[in-house]
Amino acid sequence: MKYYLAPVSRSGAVAFSSTIHAVLLKNFPAGSEMVQAGQFDQLVCDIMELLDQYARQLNLKRKRNEGEVSLTLNAKRPDLCVLVRSALLFKGEDKTEEGQLDQAVAELKQKMRRWSQSYHGQVEFLLCYAMAGGRVRICMLRRDDPDSCHVVSGDHSIYDMRGRLELVRIAILLYRILAIQQTQLPSDAVPLASVLEFSSGTKITVMEDYVIKRVDIEKQPLLVDRLAELQELYKATRASKHLIASEEGPHIHKKYTVILSPFGEQLGPSYLSFRIQSLAQLQAAIRCILFALRDLHAAKFAHTDIRWPNVIKCNNETFRLIDLETAVILGCKWSVRQHGPHRVGWRNNTLTQGRYTAGSDLALVGQLLTEPGLPPLGESGSHFAEELMAKSLSLEQALHHVWLHP
Repeated sequence: MKYYLAPVSRSGAVAFSSTIHAVLLKNFPAGSEMVQAGQFDQLVCDIMELLDQYARQLNLKRKRNEGEVSLTLNAKRPDLCVLVRSALLFKGEDKTEEGQLDQAVAELKQKMRRWSQSYHGQVEFLLCYAMAGGRVRICMLRRDDPDSCHVVSGDHSIYDMRGRLELVRIAILLYRILAIQQTQLPSDAVPLASVLEFSSGTKITVMEDYVIKRVDIEKQPLLVDRLAELQELYKATRASKHLIASEEGPHIHKKYTVILSPFGEQLGPSYLSFRIQSLAQLQAAIRCILFALRDLHAAKFAHTDIRWPNVIKCNNETFRLIDLETAVILGCKWSVRQHGPHRVGWRNNTLTQGRYTAGSDLALVGQLLTEPGLPPLGESGSHFAEELMAKSLSLEQALHHVWLHP
């Protein structure tokens, strides 16, 4: 029986060569945008996925908009998204007519153009393609210059042999580049479009550099009465670089909804020790929180729930205070009916004669510095935390404290 068994290559070389041979000789008739997109996929995406099938490095995920031009023009998502570990590393735009190539390039710069360290880590550029009438241009968007689209290779026609050969070569190079970029991605990225659910009735849908926050008003009915107040708050603090900002809303239609930016890395207890790894990073975080409070207090609001889970890390030196739905009018007399129960972590001296003051927020900042897992504060830092918790510093005094300016 052994004489009738033909050897099979375990490297996948036979399957790879057969795929390339078939796609090079295949008849590609001109057609609609979706037809041309399918032809590009055969020349580039299918080859990258075949490489990944044997190399087992990336677990590529391909997502295509399934509508024609009228649908995809109004969408924020590119025609093609290739994800590696939930991060977008390759995207594309397709047009039917050859004269629309510049329009396709322009849309590459518009759709999903924002970078997030939470998804992309240290990746410095995003590879992409524009195709119009079967003519393909390979481009690159740089992290430090997202408004410019640099041509890497082009233009190549999917309808002639030379163009197809070049696109096959590009597919192999693309795979090698993506394999390198995946090592630069964060190890704990939250998947794009994932939904985080909380027992409070809050759902957070994570997008490229923003989140959609929806709250069940049956579980948090106070939001109905406070809607106008929260709209005023988000409007007044829109320009702050240290507070989460509203891109749209808040409004209530069955659920309380607000679109917020930017999206950053969480600083909850399980993440704190490896996202704040040095004293300099901790000092930067506290500075940003104090600047956030200065902006918030200038708008006549106080936060009331300053804990590490309500702080996000945007990069190594930039942090933002989030969850502004807990904010109240600065100096207000605390009312359970109007404001709800006391927040988690409050101490007996959080309120001053029953009122929530600027010092109340600062005391909570001091409590942040006592959390386990942080870098050692040193004598000056420990004294700073004690002064904040004792409400013996004003906000301006805290911002100019010697511990924050070593």
